[in-house]
Amino acid sequence: MLNHRHNSIRIIDNLAEITSHHDRQVLEKSLLKTLNELFPAHGLRLFRVREHAGDHELSLLAFCVNNVIVSSDENPKLIPNSEHLSDALAMAIRNEDIELIRTDGDDGWHVIYPAFDSHDEVFAVLVHTTREPPSGNDQRLVYGILRVYANYLALIDRSQRDKLTGLFNRETLDEEITKILVKRAGDLSDINTLPSDTRRRSYAIKYWLGIIDIDHFKAINDTYGHLYGDEVIILVARLMTSGVMREDDIVFRYGGEEFVVLLRAPDEIDALRTFERLRQTIEAHRFPQLDQVTVSVGFVEVVHQQSPSDVIGEADEALYYAKHHGRNQVRTFEQLVREGKIKQSPLVTTNDVELF
Repeated sequence: MLNHRHNSIRIIDNLAEITSHHDRQVLEKSLLKTLNELFPAHGLRLFRVREHAGDHELSLLAFCVNNVIVSSDENPKLIPNSEHLSDALAMAIRNEDIELIRTDGDDGWHVIYPAFDSHDEVFAVLVHTTREPPSGNDQRLVYGILRVYANYLALIDRSQRDKLTGLFNRETLDEEITKILVKRAGDLSDINTLPSDTRRRSYAIKYWLGIIDIDHFKAINDTYGHLYGDEVIILVARLMTSGVMREDDIVFRYGGEEFVVLLRAPDEIDALRTFERLRQTIEAHRFPQLDQVTVSVGFVEVVHQQSPSDVIGEADEALYYAKHHGRNQVRTFEQLVREGKIKQSPLVTTNDVELF
């Protein structure tokens, strides 16, 4: 149990620390830092919970071991270290309540806390591994801190969303591209010092940015009015987020009739297939009054550019080519450069990584 004389100040200080961050990954690390300081633990793990095919799928967001806190932005799937723990996690999610079980070696306890979003649905679970079982007051305090985390996360999420479509907004896009560029710069600079298996895993993770533009949108607005134009934008946004894109792909409203998708794919062919599937889905959908709406797509790998504007600029060049060579098609910047149809800026090279 926390020392009653000091816990109030410590809790307030730590809550202030948690709510001082706007980046989700930093927020998650701050949450685990706070909990580890208030309740020193053998381990803390925070998992995202998603419903998939009638079941709940977990992915690791952040963890704390030996006072070292790591954010896991690759969201590796949970491999339960015991069937006992896996069953307890499922029960905590299903019952929407705290679960307390012994560790496999009977030398400690796993305390599993569900975290609820604004719709009172479980969106995350915290696994707190400790030597002694926490008191009822301590459990309530952890539960309360998780509620502060969830509420603040909801506020951040609303500030990052486009009001018309509910997609992420343009300001959030720049932040996400910057994070990828910094990460890729670190991967490339460290690539020769990593073990071969780690090097293969790190380099296999590639990021791609695509700009999606609704074809002939001005004519739609002129013919049917801006309110119907907004309906078309909303319908396209729903098609993009209704199973066409993968769960970890991020979709943004870039402005007007343009959208941006950030996705991970092992190579250009796989990325092309993803964007082509999106294009075909929109083309096949029957829109009221219009019957058919098509989109043009230009995409590029996010890897060596100097800034977010450079990444967007290259994808936009590929989009421009698609729009002026028939529309309703997907074009990749790298392939157009290889074919000599567009020129790559001499300021961008694949050998030297220089950000800002």
